[in-house]
Amino acid sequence: MGRNRKYDRQAVLEKAMGLFWQNGYLATSIADMARTTGLNTASMYKEFGDKNGLFEGALEHYRSHVMARRFQILTEEPNLRGVEAFLENVAGGAAKAEYKGCLMMNHLAQKHTISAAAAEKIEDFCTAMERLLESALRNAQAAGDLSSDKDPAGLASYIMCCVHGMVLYGRHPNKKGDIWRIYAMILQALHA
Repeated sequence: MGRNRKYDRQAVLEKAMGLFWQNGYLATSIADMARTTGLNTASMYKEFGDKNGLFEGALEHYRSHVMARRFQILTEEPNLRGVEAFLENVAGGAAKAEYKGCLMMNHLAQKHTISAAAAEKIEDFCTAMERLLESALRNAQAAGDLSSDKDPAGLASYIMCCVHGMVLYGRHPNKKGDIWRIYAMILQALHA
């Protein structure tokens, strides 16, 4: 009969997520993980396989706990109002003084340093977000809230590109002041 775990998997993933988010994948060692999570290395390897497995688990935890609100906004209100609320949520987060970027976006630029499975999770995340935006924009167009001459797919790509930029600006102290101006410009593009 196997021994029961003496740790909370979700608490371990929460702590691992925070460490990867703060330091990045490459700068986070197994020793850092053990120290931060309180899990010994044998238990860590048994539960997650290796550092990649723990990182992939941290990405899933991030998506389902931290980013869930953004997905929820677009699924509960798949229309122009939902897109505006989504953008306000992104801008509001990026404008905060303590903002440390997006765990997914922080590693998207470094995808050659992470496992193929982790890179695929990040790409799936970006694709899912863009599809939700496109669907909301198509609904907005059908409702007459978005001009019929707009291309919902192209506009969704544009918005995601701007979101990535806001995420980066949120990590740059000299650019934080531009975030709400960019948000207003995206809204202008939606309503033009």
